[in-house]
Amino acid sequence: MNPTIKAKELLSKYCISDPSELNIRGIANAENLLICEEELKTHEGRIFHDGEIGIITINKNIKEEGRKNFTLAHEIGHFFLEKEKKNFCKKEDFLTFSNNKSKEHEANIFASELLMPEEWIKEYVDWKDEGYETLNKASDMFNTTLSSTAIRYAECGKFPIAVIFSYDGKVKWSKTNEYFPLKYIPAGQELNNLSNAFDFFKGKEISTKPEEILANAWFLNDYNFKTNFFLYEQNIPMRNYNSVLTILWEA
Repeated sequence: MNPTIKAKELLSKYCISDPSELNIRGIANAENLLICEEELKTHEGRIFHDGEIGIITINKNIKEEGRKNFTLAHEIGHFFLEKEKKNFCKKEDFLTFSNNKSKEHEANIFASELLMPEEWIKEYVDWKDEGYETLNKASDMFNTTLSSTAIRYAECGKFPIAVIFSYDGKVKWSKTNEYFPLKYIPAGQELNNLSNAFDFFKGKEISTKPEEILANAWFLNDYNFKTNFFLYEQNIPMRNYNSVLTILWEA
């Protein structure tokens, strides 16, 4: 089943048209999914079900409500999208937004569409001077994680941005919206020392404020690359994941 279509069907089924109306726990309960929280040593969430009813367990050590909310929506996605009767989801599974057909990727697509429909992004999210300010406000509104909100905005927001997730000094994945002038960053590309994100993986403290950089730092392999083209780069370190979330927009 298509994850986007299924998420839209659920929103329609429960007549949800505004972020304030969305109660993800209420949807789970209405779909015969019991939610409990307990300490999970190696996973963020898990689900057991028989196709009709199920139990979703969320790691009680998750402190951020947005992360907990996204985890719950992700597990609901497994319930609707797959035949498997159980799934165990690790931290890294919730950062799987590369263009593949893995079950974790599709559960994330479902969760993103359920919590942040495209029309809500376009209606409620207005870009400010800082990427972090804009996306943090939006993640509070939608009760989601900052990374999933950034990805969703890159997919369907009005302001041209690129979002890059780097792990262990290499690009894990990237998203650019249709208005951003450059597109191509190969997965697995080692970070260029012209980028500020590069310094994070060298053990240095990096600024979380927007800073002007050359496009060379990220887009040397892009067909439309040109020299002396400047971007703003803003980095959000994710030390628990040995990762950096980077937001780019035109200077």
